[in-house]
Amino acid sequence: MTSSALRRIPLSAILLVGIVVSMACASRRIAAPDYGIPPCPAVAQRDLFSPDALQCWFTAPHGRWRRLDHQSHLEALVVFIEARDLRDAETIGRLLVEDPAAKPYSEILAYVHVERPDVTSRVRRVRWTRDGGFETLDF
Repeated sequence: MTSSALRRIPLSAILLVGIVVSMACASRRIAAPDYGIPPCPAVAQRDLFSPDALQCWFTAPHGRWRRLDHQSHLEALVVFIEARDLRDAETIGRLLVEDPAAKPYSEILAYVHVERPDVTSRVRRVRWTRDGGFETLDF
């Protein structure tokens, strides 16, 4: 065996180990505490404004979310959401608008904040209007 062949074997082994380790780290998700709140049953997923939907976790592309409260003011519906990741805010807003219980409203505002806020956390407002569609604002 030549000295160049011996040098290639350790380098290949190092690269292989590095790839395996990085894939394992990338695929592992840190589990968030559930605070004793179960995943949402099918009945809650069909009616996002039901009492059943107030006491469970829904799934979203980047994590989970739950509805904390909602209030209606004339033709406006305001919904308060806690989510694992703010990137899911627009997806959540679209689900709320598509819910049959939301049909009477001409404006729906979803205020989404992260589960574990810190001093740098933002709130994302997703606003839908019948005439204007969707818009988001971070504050």
